[in-house]
Amino acid sequence: MTLRLLKPLACLALLAALAAGPSAPVTADSGLSKHVTRRMALMTGQKAAMDVLTGMMAGRVIFDRDKARSARRQLIKSTGSIRKHFRKPQLDPRSNARPLIWNAWEDFKTRAGTAQAAARNLNTRSLPGLRRTLPGLMQSCLSCHETYRDTPNGFTTH
Repeated sequence: MTLRLLKPLACLALLAALAAGPSAPVTADSGLSKHVTRRMALMTGQKAAMDVLTGMMAGRVIFDRDKARSARRQLIKSTGSIRKHFRKPQLDPRSNARPLIWNAWEDFKTRAGTAQAAARNLNTRSLPGLRRTLPGLMQSCLSCHETYRDTPNGFTTH
């Protein structure tokens, strides 16, 4: 395996590990504030779009230019609204957001801007283009999650 392929695969493995956390459906009656519910829905939507693109990149799903383009549009829109959704410092027991977000707001906003720029730079015209540009978006997501997101608790037996 060449070094060129190893980096995107490592990013894909990290993204899969982050996404493997429990993702209970968010409903209006789940006891969350509306603001936190919208924030969680935003991240769930981003995860769904990333799943479409990473499946194509990894070869688990046949590349479909229209689906890739649609996922790209969704990611551009949603990454552009990250700052709006996180502006109010609201925490909730089911939220994975760390309070550090609001203590380091300028850095958080910068990272959200980086994610949106990476989403805009996605090349969804071809599979090689997607493979070349998706790791940048994956890295921007991982960078923010490593700093500002608590890892969801895994399954425990006791």
